[in-house]
Formats: sequence, C-alpha cells, structure tokens
Amino acid sequence: MARKPYWLGSILGIPVGLDSSWFLVFCLLTWMLADNYYPAEFSNWPPVLYWIMGAATALSYFACILLHEMGHSVVALWYRIRVNNITLFMFGGVAQIEGEAPSAFAEFLIAIAGPLVSFILAFAGYSLLPVFSDNPPLLALIKYLAYINLALGLFNLVPGYPLDGGRIFRAIVWGITGNARRATFIAARVGQVFAYIFILFGIREMFSGDLGGGLWTIFLGWFLKKIATTQLRQLADSGR
Repeated sequence: MARKPYWLGSILGIPVGLDSSWFLVFCLLTWMLADNYYPAEFSNWPPVLYWIMGAATALSYFACILLHEMGHSVVALWYRIRVNNITLFMFGGVAQIEGEAPSAFAEFLIAIAGPLVSFILAFAGYSLLPVFSDNPPLLALIKYLAYINLALGLFNLVPGYPLDGGRIFRAIVWGITGNARRATFIAARVGQVFAYIFILFGIREMFSGDLGGGLWTIFLGWFLKKIATTQLRQLADSGR
C-alpha cells in the first residue's frame, strides 16, 4: 500500500481512493462476470449486454466494499478516532484508522461493524429479489451482490488477524486479559496459522484442477501472513 492512491473524493470528511491494483481486479472481475456468470444465468443476451452488466456488477461490488469500510469508519469516528482514508485495492478495501481504540469493547464494535454492514446488504438484496423478478438484468445483479455480501461478511469473520474476525478475536482477548499488546500478539499468531491454512487449501485447489482459484487463495494466504508477521515485528520493535 505504499503507492499513492488515485483519490476520488471524500465521505464524512474521509478521503476515498483507489490503489493501482484496483484497476487490474476490476478488469478481471468484469471479464469473469461477462464470460461466466451472466452467460450461465442468461444464455440469450447479446454479447455487449454481458460486458455492460459485468462492469456494472464489478462497480457495485466495490461500492459494497466501500460501505463495509464505512461501517468501520463511522464507529471509529463515533469514538473520536481519526480515519485517515479509505483505499480500495486488490483484496477489497482498508480503512486507515489512526491510533488505538480506547477500550476492548470499542475495538470490538469497530471491527464487527464492517461484517454487519455486509450482512445487512446481503439481507436487503435477498429481500428485494421478488421485486425484480420481471427484470432479469437487475435480478441477476442483485442476486450476485446479495451472495457476494454474504460471502464477504462470513469471510471477514475468520479469526485471522488482520481480518475483521481477527480484530474481533483480539478485542475479546484484550477484554479477558486487560492487555492490548498481548491480545495483538496472540491475534497475529492466530492470523499466521490461518494464513498457512489458506495457502494449504490453495495448493489443494490447484491439485484438484482449479488452478486460478488455487493461486488466488495461495496469494491471499501469503498476503495475510505478510501482514500478521509485520505486526509481530512491530510489536517486537516497540518492546525493545
């Protein structure tokens, strides 16, 4: 995240930007939706409509990611914690929240707010499906967004730091031990374990024939391991 984002504007005074990796993922997601999802759902559409709907769905997906990160940010602002920016990038998005939460309970609420937003969006999407039953393009769009928000919320509850589930786990350990530093250390270690699980699962996917999905899962595991390891190093340096 060292590259300078492309700033889009601000929401509630929080700058919102796009990392350069976002453009690659947007193109890949658009292509996957236009080439696989929409043709499988609707075989009689003109080709250009698949691409239009693919691009619209990819943009809507990242709008949901932004709302997810705004969930974290709004609660942080409630506790008068500064949010430097929100950046959308390859793996979704991140809210750069400055400083430590004032308590374990505040950390818990900030961490869980994002998944709750995703679950609310998923519930709203599934509730709206009957309304758009006579409009196939919108029905397919909302159906996909409902599913992806549910998956996003569940994935972020995995207790692997720095995922939201890892931060929730950290808040719980913090509340039990009364020691934020020790809670961070334990959560980062658990995050490393889940990172290795992702890598092993990705290898299994590759040998099962899903080369693309396996590589993506391995890359995600590597990314999580890198961040968790960096957190542990920062803890070690601060303790010297």
